[in-house]
Amino acid sequence: MGQDRNHPTIAAPVRAVSSPLGLYIHIPFCEKKCFYCDFYSIENHSQRNEFVAALISEISLACVSGRKQVVDTIFLGGGTPSLLTPTEVETIIDAIHRHFDVAANLEFTIECNPGTVDTKYLYDYRGLGINRISFGVQSFFDDELVFLSRIHNSQEAITAVGEARSAGFDNINIDLMYALPSQTTERLLSNLETGTKLGPTHLSAYALIVEPGTPLFSAVSKGDVKPSEEDTEAAMYETVMNFMAGKGYDHYEISNYSLPGFQCRHNLKYWDVGNYIGFGPSAHSHLDDQRWWNISSLNGYLAHLGNNELPISSMEILSPSQKHDEFIFLSLRQGKLDLRVLKARFGMTLEKDFLSGMMEAGYCTTADDTLILTAKGFTVCDEIAGEIIGLRSVSV
Repeated sequence: MGQDRNHPTIAAPVRAVSSPLGLYIHIPFCEKKCFYCDFYSIENHSQRNEFVAALISEISLACVSGRKQVVDTIFLGGGTPSLLTPTEVETIIDAIHRHFDVAANLEFTIECNPGTVDTKYLYDYRGLGINRISFGVQSFFDDELVFLSRIHNSQEAITAVGEARSAGFDNINIDLMYALPSQTTERLLSNLETGTKLGPTHLSAYALIVEPGTPLFSAVSKGDVKPSEEDTEAAMYETVMNFMAGKGYDHYEISNYSLPGFQCRHNLKYWDVGNYIGFGPSAHSHLDDQRWWNISSLNGYLAHLGNNELPISSMEILSPSQKHDEFIFLSLRQGKLDLRVLKARFGMTLEKDFLSGMMEAGYCTTADDTLILTAKGFTVCDEIAGEIIGLRSVSV
């Protein structure tokens, strides 16, 4: 177990690490809270000015060491970052440049709801150095968008992608969702076809998950919504994988597909257990063996920064067993497990009988001492990770 410290005033300043950092900025505002979403966000925008000022303070408080740390990815997420004006975004960017050494090859992403952007905002965002844009499209069927309580319609999504390209964005992601209640395979394929015809460099496809605490969870609990069966979801997932492979996209993470050279470098920091700092309410950070996360409350966030305290909710030092388990889990989410690293770093070897059984079941292949998941293996990725993690006691 990691050492959990429930003390919100503990300082966890940015300190020197050998590799470039990623920065995540959580913008907590939404026009409308989505039916299925469990990320921290609020519909009340009355404290937006205070939030931007507090965010600048947090960046300054966290960066107390003498040397600027190099940053090569920035991700504005939320919430709906595209609700911020370009002037507000510029204020945040200026603070980042004051406290960090921004790399020349920076990947800078902003998440956008197609219902909140216009051509001028997109041109201004691009002019500020943002070079990657991610649209939460979710579906190109209006009735599915209504079910998901999205504020845009399908035509607005199509238009937004075209306007982003006109504004100079050549690295564009589209988010889609599948396994919606009563969704057919034909509709899923139509969504994928429409999405890829727009020419995104990256596409994320997520199964609808019923998260506790969401309106969707309440509706399912009451019997008002019947979620897709597990077998249906697995079949749809295989449909997505096959379709995207046919369009030339690399399946490089369980829910993510990219054209060659367009993997999301920021998200790879999460999946490769790299170093990143999060700012804003509910944002998470990781440096070397330490992880911490901020208060999931705008009022609490503002109160702590008003007292010149970092708004940290909890921290932990990762134990050897945590690092072992996360290496396996996150590696397999990327479709592979380097058996040499597993042995060198954690002293664990997978027996030949285990690997043979996995291959005979059609879950994986092996090459260059690496276990590589097949499409069938991806459908049970978490189960495979759990089984391998469970072997630790007899292998380490």
